[in-house]
Amino acid sequence: MSGDALRWLTGAVILLLVAALFVAMARTWRTRTRAQTAAVPPVPVPTGLGPAAGSWDGFTVATTRADQPLERITAGGLGFRGRGGVTVHDTGVVLHHAGTADRWIAATDVRGADRATSAIDRVVEPGGLVRLRWTATGAAGATDLDTYFRFPEGDAAALAALQGLTTTHEHPHTAGEGTN
Repeated sequence: MSGDALRWLTGAVILLLVAALFVAMARTWRTRTRAQTAAVPPVPVPTGLGPAAGSWDGFTVATTRADQPLERITAGGLGFRGRGGVTVHDTGVVLHHAGTADRWIAATDVRGADRATSAIDRVVEPGGLVRLRWTATGAAGATDLDTYFRFPEGDAAALAALQGLTTTHEHPHTAGEGTN
C-alpha cells in the first residue's frame, strides 16, 4: 500500500470515528430528553392572567435538578442557554426562552428564589445569577428544579418579585429551606 493510500485510509477512519461520536452524542441527548419529558412536561400559559407584577429579560442560563447544578434538564426546550426571562403574576410565573413556547409555573409550584454563583458551565461574580426554585409535576411524579437567570438590569426587582410568590402561597416543599 502506497503512502498516499495509507493517508487516505487513515483520514477516512478518523472521519468515520468522529461521525460516530457525533451520532452517539445526538442519540444520548434525544434519549435524555425523552426520559425527562415524563418528569418535566411543558405547561402552557393560561389565559386571563391579569396584570403582571413585572417582566424581566436577560438570559436563561440553565435548568437543573434541585440542588444539583451540574444535572441539566433538557426536556421542553430547557436544555440550552439563551435569551430568556420571566414575567411574574400573582398566580405564577411565565418562563420565556428564545425558540420555545413560554412555560407556566403556578405560584403553588414555586419553592423559592435566591441568588447563585454558578450553574453547569457558567460561573459569574458571587450572587450574579437569580435562581428560581420550582416543582414540575408530570407522569413521573413531582420533580424539584432550579432555573438560573442572568438579568443585565433589574435583577434585584426580579428576585424580589419571585420571592414574593413564596410569601403569599403555601409551599410544603420549602419547610426548613434557606436561601443561598
